[in-house]
Amino acid sequence: MISQVYKDLPRSKNLFLQLGILLVFLCSCLGQVADAQDGLSGPFKESTLSIMNREIVTFRTSLANATPEIRAKRAHDRINNLSEIDLITKKIEALPLELGQDKGVQWYLGDIALFALVEKDIDHELDGNLKNLENKTTKALIELMDAKVKQVKLPFIIHQSILVLLATLILGIVVVVEKKSLNWVSTLLLKRGHSLSHSMINGIHWAEYYFRFASKIVSAISWLLTALFVYIWLTFSLRQLPLTEPLGRKLGQHITDTIFSVFSAILGSIPNLISILIIVFVTRTITDLLKIFFKRVQAGQIQFSLFHKDTVSASQRLANFFLWGLTFSIIYPLIPGSNTEAFKGLSVLFGIVISLGSTGLVSQLMSGLVVIYSRALRVGDYVMVNGQEGVVRELGVLSTKIQTLNSKIEITIPNAVLIGNPITNLTKLNETTGTLLSTQVTIGYDAPWRKVHEMLLDATKLIPDIKTDPEPKVFQRALSDFYVEYELFIHTNNPIKKLAILSELHQTIQDNFNRAGIQIMSPHFMVQPEQAVLSTPPN
Repeated sequence: MISQVYKDLPRSKNLFLQLGILLVFLCSCLGQVADAQDGLSGPFKESTLSIMNREIVTFRTSLANATPEIRAKRAHDRINNLSEIDLITKKIEALPLELGQDKGVQWYLGDIALFALVEKDIDHELDGNLKNLENKTTKALIELMDAKVKQVKLPFIIHQSILVLLATLILGIVVVVEKKSLNWVSTLLLKRGHSLSHSMINGIHWAEYYFRFASKIVSAISWLLTALFVYIWLTFSLRQLPLTEPLGRKLGQHITDTIFSVFSAILGSIPNLISILIIVFVTRTITDLLKIFFKRVQAGQIQFSLFHKDTVSASQRLANFFLWGLTFSIIYPLIPGSNTEAFKGLSVLFGIVISLGSTGLVSQLMSGLVVIYSRALRVGDYVMVNGQEGVVRELGVLSTKIQTLNSKIEITIPNAVLIGNPITNLTKLNETTGTLLSTQVTIGYDAPWRKVHEMLLDATKLIPDIKTDPEPKVFQRALSDFYVEYELFIHTNNPIKKLAILSELHQTIQDNFNRAGIQIMSPHFMVQPEQAVLSTPPN
């Protein structure tokens, strides 16, 4: 059929088809030759002989044209095919072996050859030399044969299974007792915290949160103890049966190594912890001394040109911040675990978060420092800024809180806004005299100005929130076309009541002028009315 196809194809197509088949054949041959050369000259993949969860030995080289994998499979089959009589009556022996220039050891069970090892099978880092490898392999084989013998003994299996059941029963009793005991302690702590919260009418009782936290800690300890008991039970149970004994031994070794490494780390970190405690103690002592120093500067007991009493509090916070920042940078390498990858990753994450959110934060912090150290504002000052008017209630690093004249509205102004706008402080230059307030009134020329001054000053004497020292003053701001502009200046210690004070003052001024028959020239007019525009004052 193929010859018939070839005859039917054109001659040129027949030639290309033959060349393609020949090319594919050559490539496959070259690939097989390369694979064969790699198998002969390249290093073999090591293979470990593992039986009943026990690693007996690792084959690392070919021997008698058998790769490590084939050698491991042959040894596995020979050991698994051993009869019970052979296991009981015969013993493991290791005899020297020479294959040409290769020296090694051959292992026998009586007269049955199991496997052989040569010097090329040695891992010098793990085994050292051929003698050490011989001793270790012989010990592993003896343990394996003993486990295979126990595995086929029914009384032994029943005995060990009973031990596992007893261990399970003990585990259940211990876990139940432990859970009930620690749950009782946790509930007791929680009830104690609830009783403290109900006993507090106002405020916060911090002991309540301590008891709640202690309750959570006890619950966590309960779960950790349960997990530990289950781990110990599992380790014990696995070690009772020959097939799973290596797994139990590994679990026990793992928890032993973990506990040993933890205690070793704790003991190794004691010198660093002592150094940390000393550094923290020194820093705390310095901050306490600085607290006393700044307190005396603020009280005026110590005169220091670099610090003003208005900036002492901010200077103290800055000093504490830099001191503790320096302390942390010193103790950071001494913290246990600071060199671990987890700690480094957490530090990188924290740095990224700070970097992303620090742009606006740094601007606000710097603006807050400028506001504080320029002493433009103080708590209690009556100010006008960015169209807002009120008394400063809080001067923070990031923002300033102002209570408006309504007294029920608090405005928070970012410090960056304060820096970018003019600040009118009506209190700072009047520390001893109080906040300066003023009101204006326009009176016609027909009213004697001395009489006007007298009535305006008399109006201030009836309002208790207006100070008499310094005395109120009246100034004539302008001589307009139809009236004189008068402005009355007063001082008060309660600027937050500005609206109420000015309202009461305006009422008193109207009453005084109405009694005197003097017309207030508001709203504006161009000619004198036929009669004065007056209202009847109360008796």
